Amino acid sequence: MKEKLAQSMENIKKDLIFLAHEVEDSIFKALKALEKQDKKLAQEVFELNKKIDMQEVKIEDQILSLLVLQQPVAVDLRFIVGALKMNNDLERIGDHAVNIANIAIKLLGESYIKPLKDIPQMGKIARNMLHDAVHAFINQNAELAREVCARDDEVDELYVRVRRDVMEILKKKKDKYDQGFDLISVARELERVADLTTNLGEEVVFMREATIIRHGLG
Repeated sequence: MKEKLAQSMENIKKDLIFLAHEVEDSIFKALKALEKQDKKLAQEVFELNKKIDMQEVKIEDQILSLLVLQQPVAVDLRFIVGALKMNNDLERIGDHAVNIANIAIKLLGESYIKPLKDIPQMGKIARNMLHDAVHAFINQNAELAREVCARDDEVDELYVRVRRDVMEILKKKKDKYDQGFDLISVARELERVADLTTNLGEEVVFMREATIIRHGLG
């Protein structure tokens, strides 16, 4: 029974790692679609999201079956609870990539009111956070997970800067309101990606140490 539980948990772990890589790729493609005004890349995000949704459902079914049939306890139960949360957060990150891809298509052919400098930087930080959160999960590295959480502040600061800069531009270019608010929306999507990735880091700490660090706890 214990060997079967261990194998089931290992399968869930592998599937979550695969899902995380798909989600990271989705964010990358969505931002490139925005930068390059590439409709094909944006459409690839939509197709990729279908796979992400299917993978999320598959993992959830595995986890729920494991809870019912194996009834894990202690550290195994923490892993399962954390994995269930991670699965949901990863799927939600994929949804944010879809939202960015939709905006990229909406803005096709438009000259941007400001160079896309801060938004790609937000995306780079958020994707690096996600990448490191996955490594923290693989290695059950609580220290790295905490570092991931700390980087959320960088993304928050860039979001504030994007919003401030765009609003300043719109004072002079009132005919560009729609685009301006679309760009702010992209920054907001990335800010939420970083928040969800922070959740992943918090979940790794919970799995490893049985410590809850969200809301300033732990």
